Amino acid sequence: MSSTLTAPAAATETDLARSEADRFDEALQPRLMGPRLGALSGDGSLTCHVLDAKYEPGVRAVVLYEHAGRLLRGDLLSGSGDPSGDAVGPATIVAPGVRICSFPMDPELPALATVMDPVRLGPVLEDALHRQPEALDLRGPVRCRTTLLRYRPGKRATVRVAFVGHADRFVAKAYHDPAKALAVADEAHGLGVPGAGRTLRFAPTVAHCPELGVVVQRAVEGTALDVLIGATRGSGPAVRQALSSAARALAELHDLSSVTSRHRSVERELRRFVARAAGIGSVAPELGAEAGQLADRLLSVHADLPAPRTGMVHGDCKPSQFRLTGQQVYLMDLDHLGVSDQAADVGTFLASLRQLAVRDSVTGGPAGPSDRVTELSQLFLGTYLEAQGHDQTLTRIHWQVAVALERKALRAFARAPRSPVARALVREANRCLDAL
Repeated sequence: MSSTLTAPAAATETDLARSEADRFDEALQPRLMGPRLGALSGDGSLTCHVLDAKYEPGVRAVVLYEHAGRLLRGDLLSGSGDPSGDAVGPATIVAPGVRICSFPMDPELPALATVMDPVRLGPVLEDALHRQPEALDLRGPVRCRTTLLRYRPGKRATVRVAFVGHADRFVAKAYHDPAKALAVADEAHGLGVPGAGRTLRFAPTVAHCPELGVVVQRAVEGTALDVLIGATRGSGPAVRQALSSAARALAELHDLSSVTSRHRSVERELRRFVARAAGIGSVAPELGAEAGQLADRLLSVHADLPAPRTGMVHGDCKPSQFRLTGQQVYLMDLDHLGVSDQAADVGTFLASLRQLAVRDSVTGGPAGPSDRVTELSQLFLGTYLEAQGHDQTLTRIHWQVAVALERKALRAFARAPRSPVARALVREANRCLDAL
């Protein structure tokens, strides 16, 4: 992918004088941005797709575009001409005041260009792999191929790596913060390998490249749980078996000794909800007010909840994090490991199922969870409680469902401020609290 952009800046002072929300809304419209990006590159291509976005009013406004076969990061400039988030380095500006960087240029991920270049990445990974107890036998000139799997601007890039002539496949994760990469690597090694006969597995971490902020794992094949759920309109035997296995795997994680000292405070998160709702209110008053009221309500109810069962948590527990291989379940993406109320993992998973029904309701379906979602949720929750063998207060789990739904609502706004999904998720969270 080329990182060269040659067209002159196209944004004007009039663009920057308009409101941030209106300009970001324009930046999210492919039919408008496609021609501008085509003029920027000189190829005239009109086709443009918005792959990701993150909008925090007054803080950050970033869009990830796919245009003419390449990825482009766009940072909305503030009225002063500076990016609304961190500075992103030299680039070209297009209307409505969006600074464009061509992938793999991302100054918040300085190692990204190296990670995406097989010629430069190969020797670094070879050296890192040879430092491990079970070194990969790489002989002769080392050549590798890289394939981008996921990219979150300024946060993380996930890349599949294959060495030519070797069957082993790896996944390299490049982090914006080398300290984060170090923590992930240390905690992964601390987890070890679950004992024989258990359901839970982790993708083996085989190398850490501190100079790049990169953690390397062996690739895991299998079926992602969210793909399996989405591929079936009902709740057939395969889905039921998969959900039961995922619930047992989560229970096993919760029984492990903690490998991290990071504490994930729900109180701090609720206070962040209040602050983010206020930010949303500055550009979308009605949604901001509803989100703020929900955050206040969550704080109020929390004061009366029974004490939590505290221990190690995954921190981002949802169907896409479970990969099924035969009788085992791999729990992926351990970036958010921490010590907290373990009901949070269960609540976040159940909220992800309810989110499916919420999205259906936005397109004309009934409000509230569907029969299918209710059945799948009851199966997962029942299996988890049975497998864990410890007392878990259902009231606390269902409260955590509401917390997770507000978190998802804030993310939904950040990705698509004009979408009705965010408000629908807030209202679903209130229905959860009503049921308490």
